[in-house]
Amino acid sequence: MYRNTLAAVIAGLFVLPVQATEITFLDEIVVTATRTPIAVDSSLAATTVINRETIEHSQASDLLALLDQQVGLNLSRTGGEGKSSAVFVRGAAGKHVLVLVDGVRAGSATTGEYDWNAMSPAQIERIEIVRGPLSSLYGSDAIGGVIQIFTRRAAGPGVKLTLGSRNTRGLDVSLGGGEVWRYSLEAGRESTDGLPTFVSDSTAYGFSRNHLAFSVDGSLAPGLALSARIAQAWGRNEQDANTGDNDFKNRTASLKLDHQANAQWLHSLTLGNSLDSYTSFSPFIPARIETRRDSLSWQHDLDINHGQLSLGIDHWNDHATKDNSGTLDERIENTGLFAQYRFAVLSGDAQLGLRRDKHDAFGGHNTWNLRWGRELAPGLRFSVGHGTAFKAPTINDLYWPNSVDGPYTYTIGADTYSDTYITRGNTALKPETSRSSELGLSYRRTNWDAALNLYETRVRDLIEWQPVITAAGSGPGINTTYDYQPQNLSSARMRGLELSGHIRWLGWDWQATATRLQAINLGTDLQLDRRPENSLTLNAARSMGNHGVRIEGSAYSQRLDVNGTQRLDGYGLVNAAYEYALNKDTRLGVRIDNLLDRDYALARTNTRFYATPGRGVFLTLSYQPGK
Repeated sequence: MYRNTLAAVIAGLFVLPVQATEITFLDEIVVTATRTPIAVDSSLAATTVINRETIEHSQASDLLALLDQQVGLNLSRTGGEGKSSAVFVRGAAGKHVLVLVDGVRAGSATTGEYDWNAMSPAQIERIEIVRGPLSSLYGSDAIGGVIQIFTRRAAGPGVKLTLGSRNTRGLDVSLGGGEVWRYSLEAGRESTDGLPTFVSDSTAYGFSRNHLAFSVDGSLAPGLALSARIAQAWGRNEQDANTGDNDFKNRTASLKLDHQANAQWLHSLTLGNSLDSYTSFSPFIPARIETRRDSLSWQHDLDINHGQLSLGIDHWNDHATKDNSGTLDERIENTGLFAQYRFAVLSGDAQLGLRRDKHDAFGGHNTWNLRWGRELAPGLRFSVGHGTAFKAPTINDLYWPNSVDGPYTYTIGADTYSDTYITRGNTALKPETSRSSELGLSYRRTNWDAALNLYETRVRDLIEWQPVITAAGSGPGINTTYDYQPQNLSSARMRGLELSGHIRWLGWDWQATATRLQAINLGTDLQLDRRPENSLTLNAARSMGNHGVRIEGSAYSQRLDVNGTQRLDGYGLVNAAYEYALNKDTRLGVRIDNLLDRDYALARTNTRFYATPGRGVFLTLSYQPGK
């Protein structure tokens, strides 16, 4: 199926008789890979940047649509917009990717994952994706990699209106300016009638999101800069009657001071706050679960001996609460000390990182990372690296209150059965740990570039919720208790090959990626759920005067689900976008998702497939003076 889809993409590209404008490949500056500004081509870690220009031209309706085209990333979602989603980086679990928003940890301390429905593309200035272990810089979570989202910095007034399939509606407004002190304000609302939860259902469940973001940047004194940001989203996610609707609220805020003490010493202090709130209106167990995190980071960057030494401390305090059906009120503190040295050695560049974390629940944990790279010929670069990482148990894993559901009584024939379900945390859990090795080769010329990465990651002491089953009674009456408690039970191995390329050819700007992934549960020798072994993407874009065209093709091989007992078929998708400049300030756009109206599934249960969207058409009208 996916071969036919990609063929359709390629065929469609050559039937558009247009003239291309000159395309220049810019050397992006990134900070996530080293916690200091460097050119992306100088990064020894595999790094991808999605900038504001790409976000606007893609006309993507949500954050997952932006990430879906990136090398080394795979997605899953249990239903339509707003439903539970996960991003797998290099085959690692969704909880094994650290998500930062403006430098602040944004994942939930209870679930361990980021809510990918909490942010609209209209709020995003750029995204940096670093693949590979980075716990030596950031501490817990960064096993598969780090995704850092930088919120929008509007340069002037703007407004954007969106209308589309499934009664999708959106309005975004922005205002920005200033010279000595620069400010940006962005607000908006999106809503959709959504999809049924399962393919076999007929009732659609909608989703709505409101968002507000504000930032200010300026200089307090010579050599002393201040940056303040806050981004918040809130809304409602409709569910079936048995599950119940839920409300969500997600906020990140940061205040950063940069002080250039002298020519060799820069130090930065960042204060952060985040909120992740979930209110369930379940008819059976309504509850509100909320995480609040206060954080502080103090980093010193010193230029010494033709290298750069970074020293710092990270501290955060998580407070999680839950009401109803077993209450929860717990705090966890973590303090990390890190050191990183970037230096020249063996005719190349090296990066050595060390970190010590002290965690309330399990004590101390050490991580390290060593990378080295060298230019073998003009434009040709080789790199090698090895590092360790870890994922701390979540508050749910450690302290989930003793909850009893049941007993449920039912009859089969002449026998009566009674089932009781108990869930509770486990304070004896150890952190999940990993070791990763990687080889990289990249080549860059004026109009094209390419990269190859080979890696292996082994994760031990994976935390799984497993029941201890106790049966009592015999004959006509059997009572069974399922006591669920998290345990460090399993291990996994991820081996992968990533290929990516970018070229200006036949007047088009082309981007292509290919990934081969073997993500194996070493206990069962099966591929981990919802991870395809093969992934391909092919994108082409062209600008010609007032017109712009973008076509996205992607293909994925079959996957396993439900603990390896069920299959999800391979599939291919084509998306297309067109943009027309009505004048220098106003643009009209149309995006068609799933252009060929393919049936596919991203997740399933034993008996049913979660619904995914068919063909969708979305119109946008944007006004931004001075762009």
